[in-house]
Amino acid sequence: MPTDCRAILTAPVLAELGETPLNDPAFGSTGVQPDGSLICVWGDPGADTTNLTTTITKISRGPALDLLNGLADDEGFTCYTPDGGTRCEKTWTNETYPVTDGRTLFWRDDVLIDTRFSNLAPSGYTNAIVTSLFG
Repeated sequence: MPTDCRAILTAPVLAELGETPLNDPAFGSTGVQPDGSLICVWGDPGADTTNLTTTITKISRGPALDLLNGLADDEGFTCYTPDGGTRCEKTWTNETYPVTDGRTLFWRDDVLIDTRFSNLAPSGYTNAIVTSLFG
């Protein structure tokens, strides 16, 4: 499992994130967790929106596929199978602000990358993590 939120991203993705704070204490528990998972929160705690939270955790095939199939069947996520894994994603308009919110999940080899975002979706973000973790 990765241990560094910046190290799993490419230079272009980091450039898009720019000066956006990473893992501000106001967001609660971030970084490496006791179970080995990694939580990365990009965002300014003073902003009403504009943030991105990624959790990378171990999850076996059965529970992962149940989760992904449930999102596709019950919540309208689009799922497909790139890069040797399963990816599900969905975007929607924020209920309060005129910005786009969304969620992208990628599962492969018992690792789940789960990203939720609001008004902050750097191009190639999930692909950069997938490449970093799986080569």
